[in-house]
Formats: sequence, structure tokens, C-alpha cells
Amino acid sequence: MKRLVSSFLMILLSMNIFAIDYAKNNSMNAKLFKEIQQKEGTKITIKEAVKMALKDSYQVYSASKLKEISDEVYSQMKSSYYPYLDFNASYNRALLRTKALTKENNEEKMVETTFVNNTYTAQLQANWVLWTGGKVKNTKEYGRLQAESANYQLKKTKSLIAKEVVNYCYMIIYASALVHVQETSFDIANQHLAETKARYKKGLSSNLDVLTQQVRVDNIVPQLLQAQKNVELATLHLRQILNKDPESPIYLTWVEKDLTLPNNINSLQKLYDMAYTKKPELIVSKLAAEIAEANWKIAKADHYPNLSAYGNYGYFGYTKEGLPDEKHYYLGANIGLQFSMPIFHGFSVSSQIKQKEKYYEDAKASYENLKKNVRIQVKQAWLNLEEARKRIESTKGVVEQAQENLNSKMLRYKNGLVSQLELNDAISDLNESNLTFVQAVYDAHIALSDLNYAVGMETEDYE
Repeated sequence: MKRLVSSFLMILLSMNIFAIDYAKNNSMNAKLFKEIQQKEGTKITIKEAVKMALKDSYQVYSASKLKEISDEVYSQMKSSYYPYLDFNASYNRALLRTKALTKENNEEKMVETTFVNNTYTAQLQANWVLWTGGKVKNTKEYGRLQAESANYQLKKTKSLIAKEVVNYCYMIIYASALVHVQETSFDIANQHLAETKARYKKGLSSNLDVLTQQVRVDNIVPQLLQAQKNVELATLHLRQILNKDPESPIYLTWVEKDLTLPNNINSLQKLYDMAYTKKPELIVSKLAAEIAEANWKIAKADHYPNLSAYGNYGYFGYTKEGLPDEKHYYLGANIGLQFSMPIFHGFSVSSQIKQKEKYYEDAKASYENLKKNVRIQVKQAWLNLEEARKRIESTKGVVEQAQENLNSKMLRYKNGLVSQLELNDAISDLNESNLTFVQAVYDAHIALSDLNYAVGMETEDYE
């Protein structure tokens, strides 16, 4: 799977974080990180794993629906810019006609006020808000900001899932490398045990030497089993985040090139600037402050008068029985302006304005605080990557030296020039060096993933 890390680095390179120069691992390192043979199944790369997670994740589905809802809310809020047009029609049948009290010849009595039994109406009514002190404008802006925020919330969700998938993939690679380290240690220990037994038969070693070495071999077995279990657990976690069944035959595949690291990193200031413009979490926080400001302006608009235009055109018909003819209906039309001015509402408007203003101030402070936290995230990931890369370079040489020392000690042990204790120390040194190197490589790629996320990783290439 030659595209595993190369596709991952492609995203980073498109963001101009790293240079194109790569360091190559030697053959011993390739042996430590070689892929473990799995049962028959589907092998996927990191890019394929991320793509699968983004497609099947419920978090992404939920964030996508929230974005769609926000887009529709924005469309609804934009409608305030346009006039409203309504059509109304009615029919009324008087079962008992209304009466009024009258007085004739000093005598009071109730008489019918109308002889109409049937009333027919049909009206076309229009209303257009002309000015509201900025409420319509800021309501539209509020909806736009909410829609934009939902879009970046979706990006934030995708970015977080991509980061988690990448980390689980490197956890599998790391666990697999630990298996190889323990297998190497187990093979060397067995070779030493065989050599000790041969020396014992020749009378050059004691029975105690054989027993001691046998114990060392037996003590490696639990560590090897633990490492093999960790590979299964890491694969299980990957299947879980991919929303697959625990027994689904999906395995990660990789090659040596997937463990290369970029040589050069841009300055911290450039990384900070990139995070300010690309990190979804930070953009969402900034939009939250702008949303709070729009809310504040909407509240302030309640202090200003409202002006709207209206008009209607209608049909009105009245009959005692049956449908109205041309003598029993008329057409009516009206247009006008309506003005309203708030005078005093018990200080409720002023109180709401102050509330919205406090929310706006808090949102601004939250954004500035998050900017500081993002800088910490970026620098921490950057420091971790630099430190881990230096550990890789330093421990790589130690591994080679430890292997050469062990080869020399084993040859000298066969010739009786070193003791069993000295040889076992050399074996332990190689094992510890391998573990240190594997840990450094894993830490470097996790730091790389964290840095990628901290500056606002794009996920479009995965989809």
C-alpha cells in the first residue's frame, strides 16, 4: 500500500506545512515495521480507512443534517426581505340575523339590522416591511452566520474523525512492530539457548546456565502474546470507528515508505497563521462571536420604529338567498403605510439589549482564549514531532550498534571469550533499542497527525 502515508502527507504538503524531502529507513527498520500476515480478508490503506469512516460515521451524518437544516433556516430568514402575499376567501350564512334595540312611539323593541343571509368575500392582501431599524438585515446576517457555522462544524467533525482513524492506523503499525521486536528477541534467546545446550553437552556450560537461559526464553512468550493481542485490539478499534462488525475481515496494509517523515517544517508563525485561517474549531468560535453580535443588533432594533406598506384587493357579495348577481357585490381595494414606534415597554427592551451585549462580549473572549489554546496545540504537536524525529535519528544508530555488539558477543560466546551474563546483556540492549526506536517512530507519526489536525486538516482528498 504505497499510498498510505503518501496520501496523508499529500494533504499536509498541499497546505505548505512541510518540504518534500524524505528520510529513508534502513533494512533493519523495514524488518521491524513489516506488515504482519493476516487471515484472508480485505486490506485497506489509511486513506481508504478514513474515506470509509467519513462515509459511514453517524457523527458526520448528524453534522451534515444540521448543516442542511441551517441552510434552510437561512433561506427562511432571507424571506423577510420580500413582501408577503396572501389570499383569503370566506362564506358566511346567517342562521339568526343580528338585531338592534330601537325605540318607536316611546316603545322599545328589537329589530333586524340587516336582511342579508349570505356573505361572500375574497381578498388578495399584500404586506411589505420597509424598515425595522436594521432587524431584517441583521436577522438575515444571523441566518447566514448560522449556516456558515454549521458548515464548519461539519468540517470539524470530519477532521476529528480523520485524525482518530489515522491514529488508530498507526497504533496498528506500532503494535505490529512490537510483535516483531518480541519475535526477534524470542528467536535470539532461542538461539542462545541452543548454543548453551550445545556447550553443556561439551562440558563448557553448567546445567544452571541452561536453566537460566530457558527461563529467559519462557519469560519472552507472555510479552509476545501481549504484543499479538495488542495488534488484534488496535484492529478491533479501527473496525469500530469504521462502523464495522468486530469480526469483519478488514485489515490495514502498509509499506516501508509509509513510515517516512518530512525533513523540514515551516516556522511556528506560519503554522499559527494557517491554524487561524483553516482550523474549523477556531472558525466556529469566531462565527459564534459574530452570531452573538448579530443577535445584539437585532435586540437593539427594537428601540427603533417600524414602517411597512400594505395593500388589498377584494370581492364582497351579499344576498338574502342564492348567489350574488351584479347588483349584490362590489370590488374594493386599499393601499397604505403603517408606522409603529415603541415608547415604553417596562425596560424589557433595554434589558434584552444588555443581555445580548454580554453574550457578545463573552463570545469574543472565548474566541481569543481559543486562539491561545490553538497556539498551544500547534506548538505542542510541533515540539513532539521535532523531539520524536530526533529520537528516531539517534536510536536508529543505537539499534545498529546494538545488533553489531550482539553479533560480536554471540561469536565470542561460542569461542568461550565472554560469559552468558554478558551475552544476555547484549540481547537485552538490542531489545531495548528496538523498543525505543519503535516508540519514537510511533510518537513521530502521532505528533504529525496531531499537528495536521491542529492547523486545520482538510479531508476533501479522502472523499
